[in-house]
Amino acid sequence: MKRDCTYIVTGCTGFVGNVLTKKLLDEGCSVVGFARSEQKAAQVFGDRRPALVYGDIVAPNDVAALFAGEGPFVVIHTVAKVSIGESSAQELHDVTVQGTQNVLGACRGRPIRRFLHISSTEALPKGLRLQEDLSNYIPDPAKSRKGYARTKAEADAAVLRAFREDGLPASILLLASVIGPGDYGNGHMAQMFTDFLEGRLPASVRGGYNDFDIRDVADVLPAIVERAKPGESYLFAHQPDRIDEILNYAADYVGKPRLPALPLWTAYLGLPFLNLYSKLRKKRPLYTGAALAALRENTDFPIGKAVQTFGYSPRPLQETVQDEIQFLLDTGKAKL
Repeated sequence: MKRDCTYIVTGCTGFVGNVLTKKLLDEGCSVVGFARSEQKAAQVFGDRRPALVYGDIVAPNDVAALFAGEGPFVVIHTVAKVSIGESSAQELHDVTVQGTQNVLGACRGRPIRRFLHISSTEALPKGLRLQEDLSNYIPDPAKSRKGYARTKAEADAAVLRAFREDGLPASILLLASVIGPGDYGNGHMAQMFTDFLEGRLPASVRGGYNDFDIRDVADVLPAIVERAKPGESYLFAHQPDRIDEILNYAADYVGKPRLPALPLWTAYLGLPFLNLYSKLRKKRPLYTGAALAALRENTDFPIGKAVQTFGYSPRPLQETVQDEIQFLLDTGKAKL
């Protein structure tokens, strides 16, 4: 692990950001984290925290404050507005695209040793069958789904332009659906588990995606920092899974009855009622049309490049689900 540099982690209190930040602290690295909320930082890190800069990713001066030291710097950019269709287009663009451009701008003229851009498999063009070495992944917003997926593709394209035009030593880490302990922000999977544990989920569906444990990326973070090649992409996933399978793991772990599993098409019928229910509860919907579209896509992603280059090894999904359930219970985010 490179310890003669400063690690900058944007979004250090987010799910991915806090898990990676804690790994860097475990490795004895000097870390500067970028966060919006002092309260959340205290909740996530307690007394063992990185140096923190508070600000807004859409404000260039706030971002520039991260680079107050002399460097050299390793930048891990995790900030993005994650959405399954419930956020505005402007908010998605401001945070994910403009925010990434602000970080890239702050890197210009500074000694950057490595730039790791945390992206998503959602950015992949629709229908693309990835080659094992991911060499055919060329970010193309016009070929990605609208919303979150498109903004991630735009951000990826900006990162690769900075590599080509400015010589930024940038690599893209494409993540499938991230689950596991450490989600302090009540992401969509955590919300699903909470609704199940508290009896608000009457049934599951047979659709699925590709869920993996973010701790498995953290485990190989030192290798990623050492071996990631500038201009290249690496994909982290597990294997295709189903929502009903995941909820069965949760049910068995806490001793609750398994939910009935319905065909995916029934979820489309329930969308209007779910949206109304969510508005009445003043919470985001558990799923949207965009989320259901993702559940229908091919998610058999090639992870061989990450396995061979970094020694990436995803743990059993059942273990991850159990650990996330226990995290939600231990932190009081869910109750039985």
